[in-house]
Amino acid sequence: MVVLGCTALAFTAWFAVDALRRGAHAVWFLVLLVPFGGPLLYVMAVRLREAEGPAAGAAEPSDEPTLEQIASEVERSPSFNNRMRMGWALVEHAQPTRARCYFERALSTHPGDKDALYGLGISQLEQGAAAEAVETLSRLVERRFAYGDFDAAMALCEAHIGAGQDDRAAELLEAVAQASGRLEHQVALARHHVRLSKRTEAQDVLRGALARFDALPDFMRQRNGAAATEARRLLRMLQS
Repeated sequence: MVVLGCTALAFTAWFAVDALRRGAHAVWFLVLLVPFGGPLLYVMAVRLREAEGPAAGAAEPSDEPTLEQIASEVERSPSFNNRMRMGWALVEHAQPTRARCYFERALSTHPGDKDALYGLGISQLEQGAAAEAVETLSRLVERRFAYGDFDAAMALCEAHIGAGQDDRAAELLEAVAQASGRLEHQVALARHHVRLSKRTEAQDVLRGALARFDALPDFMRQRNGAAATEARRLLRMLQS
């Protein structure tokens, strides 16, 4: 009887620790105090239900509104924010032509808004209207070079390339790489040099970038490990 009692106590303690780790509701700690039946109820109600997971075929609930819902909101209230929401939703659904219309409407009420300019530039770029994207994104990058953690500047580089302006893209990539100091931007610059058959310049960029990377503290090298792997792979390819 003593052994049985000790065993029950051990199970109760084990499940109490389990409940703590899971952040279980306080009521379960009271349930676990019920002799024998408490731990059993906890197993059936918490552990087994969690192990089973969602029912087969059950769809995960989503809080994201559909395009139709956002469109209805825009129709009811064609505000700047609603137009921006609709524009980005359409970009995410690969509908840049429709998205462009909403960003243009947003700019009609908020001329020069940086977020709207970025959305319009991205829509134009995805449409294949590279020259128009250059004009739009240049307005933004000239005002805030590091907008979106340099995302706008990198999109402008892509637009320059699409418009056949390789030299301007190279100049901008060099400026981004210098301003950000990030390895992935150095790799992008090296790749652009490779596109232009400037293998020596690409190797110089990669060697310098990797030398600076190797001098970083361990935690920073771990955070940029993927970019370093790509830089070394590209350098090996250029040296072969």
